[in-house]
Amino acid sequence: MPGHILLNEGRMRAHKAFGDILVPCAPTNVVISVKSEKARERLLYSSNAIEGVGYGFFDEPEEFWSPSRMALYKRMGFSAIYMPATTLHAVMTEVTGKGHDHHAVNINGTDLYRDLADFGPDMARIAGRSALDL
Repeated sequence: MPGHILLNEGRMRAHKAFGDILVPCAPTNVVISVKSEKARERLLYSSNAIEGVGYGFFDEPEEFWSPSRMALYKRMGFSAIYMPATTLHAVMTEVTGKGHDHHAVNINGTDLYRDLADFGPDMARIAGRSALDL
Protein backbone atom coordinates (compact mmCIF):
# COMPACT_ATOMS: atom_id res chain seq x y z
CA MET A 1 0.00 0.00 0.00
CA PRO A 2 1.67 3.25 -1.06
CA GLY A 3 1.78 5.88 1.63
CA HIS A 4 1.05 3.66 4.62
CA ILE A 5 2.88 3.94 7.93
CA LEU A 6 3.57 0.96 10.19
CA LEU A 7 2.84 1.84 13.79
CA ASN A 8 4.67 -1.15 15.26
CA GLU A 9 8.20 -0.12 14.32
CA GLY A 10 10.47 2.87 13.82
CA ARG A 11 9.67 6.41 14.90
CA MET A 12 5.92 5.76 14.91
CA ARG A 13 6.17 2.94 17.48
CA ALA A 14 5.06 5.36 20.21
CA HIS A 15 1.65 5.44 18.48
CA LYS A 16 1.21 1.65 18.47
CA ALA A 17 -1.74 1.92 20.87
CA PHE A 18 -3.77 3.53 18.06
CA GLY A 19 -3.50 0.50 15.77
CA ASP A 20 -1.07 -1.31 13.50
CA ILE A 21 -1.08 0.57 10.19
CA LEU A 22 -1.93 4.18 9.40
CA VAL A 23 -3.13 5.15 5.90
CA PRO A 24 -2.99 8.94 5.36
CA CYS A 25 -6.36 10.23 4.17
CA ALA A 26 -8.34 13.43 4.47
CA PRO A 27 -10.20 14.63 6.47
CA THR A 28 -8.98 11.96 8.90
CA ASN A 29 -6.35 9.25 8.67
CA VAL A 30 -7.46 5.62 8.66
CA VAL A 31 -5.95 3.40 11.33
CA ILE A 32 -6.02 -0.33 10.64
CA SER A 33 -6.13 -2.70 13.58
CA VAL A 34 -4.94 -6.16 12.60
CA LYS A 35 -6.08 -9.10 14.71
CA SER A 36 -5.70 -12.83 14.16
CA GLU A 37 -8.77 -15.09 14.44
CA LYS A 38 -10.54 -13.61 17.45
CA ALA A 39 -11.89 -10.09 17.76
CA ARG A 40 -12.91 -10.03 21.44
CA GLU A 41 -12.71 -6.65 23.13
CA ARG A 42 -9.23 -6.00 21.71
CA LEU A 43 -10.70 -5.14 18.31
CA LEU A 44 -13.59 -3.17 19.73
CA TYR A 45 -11.38 -0.78 21.66
CA SER A 46 -8.50 -0.59 19.19
CA SER A 47 -10.21 2.07 17.09
CA ASN A 48 -9.96 4.74 19.80
CA ALA A 49 -12.94 6.63 18.32
CA ILE A 50 -10.97 7.69 15.24
CA GLU A 51 -11.54 6.49 11.68
CA GLY A 52 -10.73 2.81 12.16
CA VAL A 53 -10.63 -0.36 10.14
CA GLY A 54 -10.55 -3.86 11.55
CA TYR A 55 -8.80 -6.67 9.69
CA GLY A 56 -8.49 -10.29 10.67
CA PHE A 57 -8.99 -13.93 9.83
CA PHE A 58 -11.92 -13.99 12.23
CA ASP A 59 -13.45 -17.43 12.72
CA GLU A 60 -16.20 -16.74 15.26
CA PRO A 61 -19.05 -14.97 13.44
CA GLU A 62 -21.07 -14.63 16.65
CA GLU A 63 -18.59 -11.94 17.75
CA PHE A 64 -20.07 -9.62 15.13
CA TRP A 65 -23.81 -10.10 14.76
CA SER A 66 -25.56 -8.66 17.81
CA PRO A 67 -27.16 -5.22 17.33
CA SER A 68 -25.36 -3.92 20.43
CA ARG A 69 -21.97 -5.07 19.11
CA MET A 70 -22.62 -3.48 15.71
CA ALA A 71 -23.63 -0.24 17.45
CA LEU A 72 -20.43 -0.30 19.50
CA TYR A 73 -18.27 -0.76 16.40
CA LYS A 74 -19.90 2.29 14.84
CA ARG A 75 -19.64 4.30 18.04
CA MET A 76 -15.94 3.50 18.27
CA GLY A 77 -15.44 4.85 14.74
CA PHE A 78 -15.07 1.72 12.61
CA SER A 79 -15.63 2.32 8.90
CA ALA A 80 -15.13 -1.32 7.98
CA ILE A 81 -14.24 -4.68 9.44
CA TYR A 82 -12.66 -7.13 6.99
CA MET A 83 -13.08 -10.86 7.52
CA PRO A 84 -12.92 -14.11 5.54
CA ALA A 85 -15.77 -14.76 3.10
CA THR A 86 -17.08 -17.72 5.14
CA THR A 87 -17.27 -15.66 8.33
CA LEU A 88 -18.82 -12.72 6.47
CA HIS A 89 -21.46 -15.00 4.97
CA ALA A 90 -22.32 -16.46 8.40
CA VAL A 91 -22.53 -12.98 9.97
CA MET A 92 -24.72 -11.54 7.24
CA THR A 93 -26.98 -14.61 7.15
CA GLU A 94 -27.65 -14.16 10.88
CA VAL A 95 -27.99 -10.38 10.66
CA THR A 96 -30.35 -10.51 7.69
CA GLY A 97 -32.32 -13.44 9.11
CA LYS A 98 -33.04 -11.50 12.28
CA GLY A 99 -33.89 -8.28 10.44
CA HIS A 100 -30.87 -6.36 11.74
CA ASP A 101 -29.46 -5.36 8.33
CA HIS A 102 -29.78 -1.67 9.19
CA HIS A 103 -27.21 -2.16 11.97
CA ALA A 104 -24.59 -3.68 9.65
CA VAL A 105 -23.67 -0.34 8.08
CA ASN A 106 -21.00 2.12 9.12
CA ILE A 107 -21.46 5.79 10.01
CA ASN A 108 -21.30 6.59 6.27
CA GLY A 109 -24.19 4.26 5.41
CA THR A 110 -22.04 1.66 3.63
CA ASP A 111 -21.28 -1.95 4.59
CA LEU A 112 -19.58 -2.28 7.95
CA TYR A 113 -18.56 -5.90 7.34
CA ARG A 114 -16.52 -6.70 4.22
CA ASP A 115 -14.70 -9.56 2.59
CA LEU A 116 -10.91 -9.69 3.03
CA ALA A 117 -10.66 -9.68 -0.78
CA ASP A 118 -12.07 -6.12 -0.80
CA PHE A 119 -9.40 -4.73 1.53
CA GLY A 120 -6.72 -3.90 -1.08
CA PRO A 121 -9.06 -2.23 -3.58
CA ASP A 122 -10.80 -0.28 -0.79
CA MET A 123 -7.52 1.01 0.67
CA ALA A 124 -6.17 1.91 -2.78
CA ARG A 125 -9.35 3.87 -3.45
CA ILE A 126 -9.17 5.97 -0.27
CA ALA A 127 -5.40 6.39 0.26
CA GLY A 128 -4.63 10.09 0.09
CA ARG A 129 -8.33 10.90 -0.40
CA SER A 130 -11.29 11.30 1.87
CA ALA A 131 -11.74 8.48 4.34
CA LEU A 132 -15.46 9.13 4.12
CA ASP A 133 -15.55 7.24 0.80
CA LEU A 134 -15.12 3.92 2.59
